[in-house]
Amino acid sequence: MKFSSIQSTVFFGLLVAITVVFFWLIRDFLLPVFWAVVFAIIFRPVHEWWIRETRGKGSLAATATLTTIVVIVIAPVAFVGSLLAKESLGLYDHITTTTANEGGADGIMQNISFLTDRLERFGIDDNKLKQKLGAFAQTASAWLASKALTVSQNVFGFLLQFFVMLYLLFFMLRDGESMEKKIIKILPLGDAREKRLLSKFTSTTRATVKGVFAVAVLQGGIGGILFFLAGINAPVLWGVVMGVFSVVPAVGPALVWLPAGIFLVATGALWQGILVLAGGALIISVIDNIMRPYLVGKDIEMPDELVLLSTLGGLSLFGMTGFVAGPVIAGFFLSVWAMFEEEYKEDLEIRG
Repeated sequence: MKFSSIQSTVFFGLLVAITVVFFWLIRDFLLPVFWAVVFAIIFRPVHEWWIRETRGKGSLAATATLTTIVVIVIAPVAFVGSLLAKESLGLYDHITTTTANEGGADGIMQNISFLTDRLERFGIDDNKLKQKLGAFAQTASAWLASKALTVSQNVFGFLLQFFVMLYLLFFMLRDGESMEKKIIKILPLGDAREKRLLSKFTSTTRATVKGVFAVAVLQGGIGGILFFLAGINAPVLWGVVMGVFSVVPAVGPALVWLPAGIFLVATGALWQGILVLAGGALIISVIDNIMRPYLVGKDIEMPDELVLLSTLGGLSLFGMTGFVAGPVIAGFFLSVWAMFEEEYKEDLEIRG
C-alpha cells in the first residue's frame, strides 16, 4: 500500500472519529439545532420579506424575523405550556383526592344509576360492577396523571432550551445561504444530488409542519374550546391530547371527544354533551379531510400509517419535539429512496 493511501485512510478515519465525538459533545443541544433549522426553513419567506424591507441589512432582517417568530409562535407556545403544567398538576391533585376517597366508585354509580338499573335485569351484580369501576378508575387516573405530568415536564424542558435555539436561529437566518453553499461544497455526494436533497428536505419539513403540526393545533385547539364551553376539567390538557391523537388515521381526536360527549349526555349534561358531539362531528372531524390536503399540497405524499408510526416513534425518542421530527425524518427517508429509485431505475430493471 502506498504511503499516500495510508495517509488518506488515516485522515478519513480521523475525520469520522472527530465528527462522531463532536456530535456526542453537542448531543444535549441537537434538538435546539433541529428546531432552529425548522424555523429557518418555515420562516424563510418572512425573512426574505424583511430583507427587502431593511434594504439588504442581514442582521437587522434576522432580528426582525426572530422577533416575528417569538411573537406569533414562541409566546403562544409558552402560554399554552404554562396552562398545561397548571392543569396537569391540578388534575393530578384532583385524581389523587378522588381515588383516595372510598366513595369514589359510589359517585360514579350514582351518575349512571339509570344504566345499572337496566343491567340488573341481565344478572349483572351492582357490587361487582362497582368494584370493577373503582379499580378501573384508580388505574386509569394513575396512568393519566403520570402522562399529564410527563407532558408538562417535556413542554417546559423544551422551553428551557429555547434560548439556545434562538441564538442559533439568528445566525441560520442571517447566514443561511452561505451555510447552504458550504454544505453543498463539502458533502461528497455531487452538487446535483446535494441540491436536490436539500430541496427535498426543505419541502418535506414545510409539508410536515403544515400538514401534521398545523392540523394537530387546529383540532386540539377546537377540541379544547369545546371542552371549556362544556365545563370539562383541564380543557387545555385534553386539547393537547386530541392534538396528539390527530395523527391516528380515521378516528383521531374522536378517541377523546366522542366518549366525553357520550358520558356528558348519559350523566344528564344534555346540552354540553350535544355541544361536544356536534362540534366534534361537524368541525373537528372534517378539518383533517379539508385542511390537510390544502396545507400539504403536492410537497410530499406520505401514507397515514407511516405518519402515525413516525409520530409515535418520534414522541418516544424525542419527546414533544418528535411530533414534528418523526414525520420529517420519515418524509426525508421516503424522498431519499425515491431519488435512489429514479437514479438507478435502469440498473434495478436489469437486475430484476
